[in-house]
Amino acid sequence: MALIGIRNLQNKWVNTKWLKRVATSTLCLEFGGKEKEVGIVLVDGKKMKDLNEKFRGRKVVTDVLAFPVRDNFVSTRDLLGEVIICVERARQEARERKHSLKEELTLLLVHGILHLLDYRDEKTGERKIMQGREKQILESLGMGRNIV
Repeated sequence: MALIGIRNLQNKWVNTKWLKRVATSTLCLEFGGKEKEVGIVLVDGKKMKDLNEKFRGRKVVTDVLAFPVRDNFVSTRDLLGEVIICVERARQEARERKHSLKEELTLLLVHGILHLLDYRDEKTGERKIMQGREKQILESLGMGRNIV
């Protein structure tokens, strides 16, 4: 069982029911029936740039940030952390990659959740492992074709 909370802090409509399904499916694939909790926050470009600068020292808009929680004293569930997605940036990337916003948001959410689970993508070997897992999850959602 997964507990997924979503906050939409930007002004565009996003299918949050789909995002909850994606997050729940990803957590079920990774953990089976264990209770896990993830927060998802949808932001605009300005908010994402501010967060990226504050936490990573980079003055640019990025598509997704993941903030894992390492101490689970706050919740009886296993709180994994928050995934922050910039909807503006996702829309741009979807256009560039010639697929839908839904597909891009799905990829970014799966990517962010995998970061909460300690998957890394800075080195080539780590990136290949992470992309392989992303592809498996996307295929389980019926979206694996050419997104990754």
